[in-house]
Amino acid sequence: MKKLLLYILLATSLAAIAAKDDAWTRGEQARHADFLFMEAMRQNALENHDAYFELLNRAYALDTTQTAVGHDLGYLKMMIAENDTNFFKDGYRLMAKHFAAHPEDYYSSMFYGQINDRLRNSKEAIRVWSTLDSLFPDKIDVTVKLAEALGASGDPDNIRRSVDVYNRVEVAEGKDVGITSRKIRSLYSLGDTAAIKKELRSLLAASPRSAEFNIYAGDLSMALSEPDTALMYYNRACELDSTNGMAFFQRANLYRELGDSVAFDREVFTALRQDNLDLDAKLQMFKGYIQELYSDSLQQPRINSLFNVLLEQNPHEVDVRDLYTAYLIAIDDFAGAAEQTSYALDIDPSSEERWRALASLYFQADDVPNAIQAGKKALHYHPDNAQLWLITGSGYSMVDSIDQALEYYGRALELVDSTNYNLKAQIMASTADAYYKQNNVEKAIELYEQVVQIDPGNLLALNNYAYYLACEGRDLDKAEQMSAITVRDNPQNSTALDTYAWVFFKKGDYAMARQYIDAAIANMDPEEDNAEIYHHAGDIYFMDGKPDEALEFWRKALKLDPNDELLQRKVSHKTFFYK
Repeated sequence: MKKLLLYILLATSLAAIAAKDDAWTRGEQARHADFLFMEAMRQNALENHDAYFELLNRAYALDTTQTAVGHDLGYLKMMIAENDTNFFKDGYRLMAKHFAAHPEDYYSSMFYGQINDRLRNSKEAIRVWSTLDSLFPDKIDVTVKLAEALGASGDPDNIRRSVDVYNRVEVAEGKDVGITSRKIRSLYSLGDTAAIKKELRSLLAASPRSAEFNIYAGDLSMALSEPDTALMYYNRACELDSTNGMAFFQRANLYRELGDSVAFDREVFTALRQDNLDLDAKLQMFKGYIQELYSDSLQQPRINSLFNVLLEQNPHEVDVRDLYTAYLIAIDDFAGAAEQTSYALDIDPSSEERWRALASLYFQADDVPNAIQAGKKALHYHPDNAQLWLITGSGYSMVDSIDQALEYYGRALELVDSTNYNLKAQIMASTADAYYKQNNVEKAIELYEQVVQIDPGNLLALNNYAYYLACEGRDLDKAEQMSAITVRDNPQNSTALDTYAWVFFKKGDYAMARQYIDAAIANMDPEEDNAEIYHHAGDIYFMDGKPDEALEFWRKALKLDPNDELLQRKVSHKTFFYK
């Protein structure tokens, strides 16, 4: 008996010691977990995101009773899960666990509720916001979240409950367009038009002289397909506040919907002159106005005057300059568009795309010197942009400053990303063109051979390479193959057709050459007669036994290029000369 009692006492003592050790171990783990969590917060503040995640993970593994740590870890897991659904689900589980344990943790519970809103977990979202609403009845943000979740559920009973919740908000906060509009959205989804109109009357009764409330009433009436009622509200808003640009803006949109172009025109002018109308709203209205009227040349002075008003009001807004530029391009005023782009760049010279656009606009306006200057100025701000070096080199090539062109192309080739095959091919093709202008035919052909290897789908390179081979009378079968590709992909491109015709001319197939030169002429832009195409047509027709037609084509070419000595001889002698 004494021995048994000794065993019992010994076992009890050992159990007590073990329990004490376990408690000490758990306490030590909890303290270590707290340390890791604090260090995780510090790493997060330092934006060391990998360390933050690893430390959170270790802290929670040491003490899983710390659900707040689990919440932070869970939120982070959901944010970085991407396509790992198990990772995402584990993160969601950790957040749900903390909410179940501590719904009174306001900010964590708000995060959890918002996550459920985003995931459209309607049932859980309603449960979360209902719980928070009961815990924090004075927090209007929570009450509104509950109403939104009820309304988004799609369940008619929940939607009706959302209206009741919004009513609570209005009792606490007073009438507000934002809350009323949310309530009306719920009623709209129920198809309760009578209730919608009752809410609208209640809103207007709360502040009948509010221009904002009347504008909303007009918007709602338009949504209900009641344009006459909408016009009444918009008119009232304009009368109540003659400086409210939004009232005029919405009334203008109504006239536009009704097809009343005269009234729309009047309202646009009135609205755009309102200083207090938001610039984005003005630009939105103006875009619609321009789209309808830009093609009418009689409207151009009025549109220009409106742009002047906008620029006086917003002289430093590049968005206005960009819209003006787009309009001027649409009416083919490239010089004016370049001027507006230049002003925009004075405001913000950081846009590489806008610098490229400026040079392109100068090229389209046939103002190559300014295109070159724009390129050089752009390179002051963006010296490592290969495309800007290419553009500036192209300008020098156009004015036959070939050495400078080659210098700029060379720098572009040094800077271009080796994986950007398209741009690299463009630079090399431009370099080849420059060499050809210098009569360095071998170098030009060598480069073009590399271009078509790098970018075999580059139609411009294929066309130019084929043309150079034809002009030199070299490898005409290859020239025909390349030119055939460009014609197949651009069957109405006059330049491609002209090259194809010239290849056949060089091969002595004058019938085929005439067929394609006729197609080239038929597809020429009537506003851009091309002397070279007419010159080729004359040569082809002459060699195909039609000297009279040939002479007419040569005369057309000479009219466009009166300084061409070879053309002068052909017209003067009425016969073909090789050189």
